[in-house]
Amino acid sequence: MQLDILVEKGMNVPKPSYDLIVLPPDITLLSSEQLAEMFTILTGWADYTASQLAQAQIAERAAQRALDLKVNRLMVEKMGSATKGDKVTLIRAQIAINDDVVRLEDALEAKHAYRKMVEMMLSNQERDITLVSREITRRTAAGPRRDYV
Repeated sequence: MQLDILVEKGMNVPKPSYDLIVLPPDITLLSSEQLAEMFTILTGWADYTASQLAQAQIAERAAQRALDLKVNRLMVEKMGSATKGDKVTLIRAQIAINDDVVRLEDALEAKHAYRKMVEMMLSNQERDITLVSREITRRTAAGPRRDYV
């Protein structure tokens, strides 16, 4: 798998050793140090989640290819010589209920669902990072103030 190649080249993105955090309702109440820590934690988790998304996309594509290959092999097997019309429809229906095809479709659906969940998590983390970054920028532009405790 391509991930193994990346790991061999020292490009592994390890899971952060710290827990994922949830933004408080009002980040303006956080100190600058707390904001910086939050930014670091969110960025670490976004990096990790992005690597998980890439792996999920690769797994989903592999599942799709396995399904397509099985369906195509069954079509060739069942078609034999060229046929037309209703026989093709019947053969497609037979293939659709083939146990191996159903299993591969289920596996593809599971991988697709996992990828969609990882995409959502990454999107949420990126929005949180943007919010924290904007607060840091706002504070920097406003200059030093003592009311951030």
